[in-house]
Amino acid sequence: MFSSATFLTEKTRSYMKRNYRNIVFWCVVVALLYLSYEWLSDVIFRGFNYLDVKYMIVPDVLLPSINAFVDTLISVVLIVIYLILAVFIVKKHEKGIKLGFVKGFIFCIVMGFAFYGIAGLWFEIVDRFLVSIPFIAKNVEYFSGVYDDLESGAYIWSLLSISIIGPIVEEILFRLLIFNSLERITKSPWFAIIVSGVLFGIWHMIFVQSVYTAIMGCIMGLIYYKTRNIFYTIFIHMVNNTIGNLPSALDTDLVNTAINHISYAMVIPAIILLVIFCLKKPESRDTETETYTYGL
Repeated sequence: MFSSATFLTEKTRSYMKRNYRNIVFWCVVVALLYLSYEWLSDVIFRGFNYLDVKYMIVPDVLLPSINAFVDTLISVVLIVIYLILAVFIVKKHEKGIKLGFVKGFIFCIVMGFAFYGIAGLWFEIVDRFLVSIPFIAKNVEYFSGVYDDLESGAYIWSLLSISIIGPIVEEILFRLLIFNSLERITKSPWFAIIVSGVLFGIWHMIFVQSVYTAIMGCIMGLIYYKTRNIFYTIFIHMVNNTIGNLPSALDTDLVNTAINHISYAMVIPAIILLVIFCLKKPESRDTETETYTYGL
């Protein structure tokens, strides 16, 4: 699957000793990128709030959906900023695995449902064995409240915030920027995959959500590494989020039960697909190329 069976090989450690200044620089880059979402979100939110208080720029019709609307606005601005940064951070790597449109579409659908199934299995464990722990119980309650706020008001805004714009900005930040920055630190894909995945989980800041999002982040990192195509992970992320953010007309017990069964059933096929996927080799390898691309 990878050229090394260890997390950090002797070659990697030797590289880190020789290039410690460069490594320190990229560590700082990763830290700034990781913190940038909250920083930039806060700046944008304060600016938006100031303009709304002074000029009342938010129409009354948007007030019930204000959380999702502001979240969408912030994400759009961040996408532009992060894509500009990607020009300077993301090196042009070797050609990755190409699945083609049909196979790629099926792969993304299966993985999107499987991630939802993994989340469902995790919450089953929480409900059966862990919810009696006060910390976990409060975490579950807080998690439900956060999504209730985003899903309040007109569905179009929660669709944009949770299902479309949110996955795009998160994948650009964690798979395109942070993953590539981490890979520059050690030249180890394992390091970049695991650390970016764990950071993705921690970033969600709610323990019960962080557990399965960390797993999701590691798998997404693996998929990005093998394909060097951010569109796959964005679409998988969109599928996963959309399943959990259905319009009220479809948010029924019958539909949710069917989705849960399909999601659980997709976990095993997804594991098999990932194994096959990992054994498949890209067309070529040239990790030292210094031209830049968005990794698209």
